[in-house]
Amino acid sequence: MSKNVVLVFEANDTDIVDIENYIASRGYEIKKIDKKTKKADKNIIEFGTGHHFNLKTKETFYQNQKLKLTKKESLFLKLLLINMGQVVTFEQATNYIWNKEELITENNLRTLVWRLRNKLKTDLIKNNQGIGYYIESC
Repeated sequence: MSKNVVLVFEANDTDIVDIENYIASRGYEIKKIDKKTKKADKNIIEFGTGHHFNLKTKETFYQNQKLKLTKKESLFLKLLLINMGQVVTFEQATNYIWNKEELITENNLRTLVWRLRNKLKTDLIKNNQGIGYYIESC
């Protein structure tokens, strides 16, 4: 029977080596978490299989390869991800992506979704017929 045990501690560089050696000698796997990395990870949203979105840089990656998205595609994806698991209505999407002065139809949004779906490599964006779009939560 295998149990997952998470042990979190802070130590200086000298003590950490002794602690790691002791833990490793008992057959446990060691995973280090750097405070700087942990802080930066708050800006990362993982979605689908192999995708992640950086909220700070507004960049999207698939299997660690950067995807080239337009500004509007990135905005729409960000909107879907911050509302993951919830339907984003056509009105919410158009208000978020386009200037209110522009005349936007549902076809404009459908075209944007079509282009984005093609770039994401997998079918992540779901349609709630007549209401809007969503990405399922992991």
